[in-house]
Amino acid sequence: MTARHPRHGSSLITKDVAPAAGEVAARAHPLYLTIGADRVFAVLDLPEEAARTRIGVVIVPPFGWDELCAHRSMRRWARTLAANGRPTLRIDLPGTGDSTGSPREPHRLATWTTAVAQAAVWLRTQDCDRIAAIGVGLGGMLALRALSLGAPIDDLLLWAVPARGSSLLRELHTFAQMAAGKPDEDPTTSPSPEDGGLEISGFVLTAETVAELTALDLTTAPIPDAARRRVLLLGRDSLAPDRRLRSHLEHSGVALTVADGPGYGEMLTHPQLAETPSEVIARSVAWLEAAPHGAVRAAVVSNGRGAPASAAHAEMPSGAVTISETAFEFDCDGQMLVGILATPLASDASAAPITAVLLNAGAVRRIGPNRMWVETARRWAALGVPTLRLDAVALGDSDGDERRYHRTSEFYRDDHLAPVIKALDELEAHGLPGRFLLAGLCSSAYWSLRAALADDRVRALILVNLWSFVWSEELAVARDARRARALLRSGAWRDVARIAMEEGRIARLMRTKLRQLSRKGAGGGDLLARIAVETEAILSQLRDTDVQTLLLLSGGEMLAEDLEADGGLDQLRRWPNLRYERIPIDDHIFRPVWAQRHVHEAFDRALVRASDRQRQVEVR
Repeated sequence: MTARHPRHGSSLITKDVAPAAGEVAARAHPLYLTIGADRVFAVLDLPEEAARTRIGVVIVPPFGWDELCAHRSMRRWARTLAANGRPTLRIDLPGTGDSTGSPREPHRLATWTTAVAQAAVWLRTQDCDRIAAIGVGLGGMLALRALSLGAPIDDLLLWAVPARGSSLLRELHTFAQMAAGKPDEDPTTSPSPEDGGLEISGFVLTAETVAELTALDLTTAPIPDAARRRVLLLGRDSLAPDRRLRSHLEHSGVALTVADGPGYGEMLTHPQLAETPSEVIARSVAWLEAAPHGAVRAAVVSNGRGAPASAAHAEMPSGAVTISETAFEFDCDGQMLVGILATPLASDASAAPITAVLLNAGAVRRIGPNRMWVETARRWAALGVPTLRLDAVALGDSDGDERRYHRTSEFYRDDHLAPVIKALDELEAHGLPGRFLLAGLCSSAYWSLRAALADDRVRALILVNLWSFVWSEELAVARDARRARALLRSGAWRDVARIAMEEGRIARLMRTKLRQLSRKGAGGGDLLARIAVETEAILSQLRDTDVQTLLLLSGGEMLAEDLEADGGLDQLRRWPNLRYERIPIDDHIFRPVWAQRHVHEAFDRALVRASDRQRQVEVR
């Protein structure tokens, strides 16, 4: 039976976004800026008219994994600045996030710098006569470089910004090795993309970009009209700012303020556990309050260019085909959910047999692990399949308080199902094919599965690194214990400590032990036997409703171990609609480029099977 929910108003044009717990009110407007060949995705947060000032702010994010971790903090920062009267524009650099392009394209440093400069130009046209730029890490380096080259940026807030690109690369590479569990690995022997560049936690910098960044030295960047500019230079937690950069700014003559940057480590710890740097945000508000009115050089507005055009949607090449992308928003029980819808431009787009929806990979925003959901959505749209990449409640740009996800069990609450079903309603209401392929990783794979069980419009599933067909806190504890034993045997005691200290896990273990003791006295049933029965019922329902399903698991995944240990692989033959494939790497988010390519190929095969099957059904 198809599960239906009352439809609320939906729009492809942004409406006012109600504040969620812990947020401030602002009017968020997603848009695309045309900058050269790129379409730069941005979100403009506008103040209430009565509170608005003429000082605008551009926020330039850090790179790669750091950007994933910091995204919600950047969003909260922009909304807070807007609530304090400052129109604030957040951008995705070309080849990152929801902007067009690829990090593998040439001249990234120049392209990124131009994007920052042109974002400032555009914001100045929005009735702003003074522009401040906030940059974190690479974002700060680009903002300072853009100012040096004549961008209409008057003031800078630079947080954790090194003077030299080589320092940034060294930091990024060290973090990548630590995240991969290889802190002592020699960078010269670690795997790299085919062009000899760097893979940094799943994100690529080409050899050309590495060379450009290595040569970048901000201490040689002149600062025009320095005496009339202001810079707030922040360290990271207890570490002082880069001494070379500080010295350069002091000698340049800018009005320099140097301060600590508390909360940096907590902001970048992990997308699931990241904390908003409230103290730094409050400091930025106070610092901007003291800004003088008017631009440093009113005549230098465009740096030789006109202001970029802006639009609610963007047309872009995907292979040999042109597709369109637009923000897709809808209200779900009083909270605005946000996604990006990629559609073919061809006039026969409505003839596509299926619509695809890509759900968040855990706490990672809608771009997916290693930006793979962006690449998948655009590739599938070029094949004629409309594809939505969606932010769940309190993730990415959707409303809600992300702190709820500090406990892993929050990803498995029953209230996650309704927004998925509501997204299907909204897509169908917009005239898109009413048969759906859902794909997700880990917890979003679980909710893709649950949606298929609840709604017969779901005709295909791609379940990547599904934790289990059935969620159970007791099973989570048992798996934690099994994983800890395996790690101890391998000598990975640091990982064991991290598991033990994760918020909520110790308490969960204690609760579960008490339940187990009470069940022993009452003669309770066997947890694993119960889960096995429920799993069989789920797979049988998918078979009986002919839901084409791909179960795609990395090495080391608990579900893969369970299937292999219990003889489950042989049993899978009982479900001809189900394909089981392995990702040949022990990495939950398959960071190396070759592993990403393997997953992309598996996704495309699953799409072909689902589309072919749906066409067969429609012919009958």
